[in-house]
Amino acid sequence: MGSMRDIRRRIRSVESTQQITRAMNMIAASRLRRAQTSAETNRAFTNAVWDAIQEIGSHRVSSPFWRPREQGVDCYIVVGADKGLSGPYNSNILRHFLQSPGASDGMHAIVGRRLRSQLEFRGISVDYYEESGDLPDPEQAERIANHIMPLFQSGEIKTVTLLYTRFFNVLNRELQTVRLLPLDELRQERSRQDLLWEPSEEAVFERLVHHYVTSLIYNGLLEGKASELSARMVAMDAATENADQVIKELTQLYNRARQASITQELAEIVGGAEALR
Repeated sequence: MGSMRDIRRRIRSVESTQQITRAMNMIAASRLRRAQTSAETNRAFTNAVWDAIQEIGSHRVSSPFWRPREQGVDCYIVVGADKGLSGPYNSNILRHFLQSPGASDGMHAIVGRRLRSQLEFRGISVDYYEESGDLPDPEQAERIANHIMPLFQSGEIKTVTLLYTRFFNVLNRELQTVRLLPLDELRQERSRQDLLWEPSEEAVFERLVHHYVTSLIYNGLLEGKASELSARMVAMDAATENADQVIKELTQLYNRARQASITQELAEIVGGAEALR
């Protein structure tokens, strides 16, 4: 049993840690609501763009975005986190990515400092990198799309795959793998409408594909951030509860040490009184 001074010091240390974990829980909760709202808004935009792509696609527009490729490498856009303290969030993404076919040999666009450092530690190159930040913004998705799409059009990349964690609720998250390009697997037959596209169907289609890919990447960033924040909420809530339990145990230990000290002092007083008789 440690001295009472040591126990008091440990109690104060755990209480300080508990204040930090409680504050981190509250911060994650406030940011989570913003990420959820942004994700819901972006889904509606993505669906509208995809409807327009399918409409132009019904006109059999010739475009390299439809055709599967035989040459080139696979490209993975992987959404992770900059920070830890979010339970198994980063490790789950890393494990899922490493199990993907051709993950170690392809081209990688990585979001999140933690994920990049883990890949570099394993000797896997990172071709493009973005920090996750506090909350995603459309410019991040635009930069990633502007880097990836010219490489796809030039033939250096044959597939583009997005890997992120989809957010359902605070306790329910699921890793998602979404094929962005080519669009051939997503093509659906639909009735053709007699519409006029300016300046041309090909030009509008190419711009719509850029918007579609960008919005899907942005959606992955938003969903990933919401999943990260919810994982951090759960982890910090568990840490706060664990700190409560540790404080209770240390308090009991302190009380026993104090009682033993008082008992010893009484025994010494009584012993001293007996010696004076």
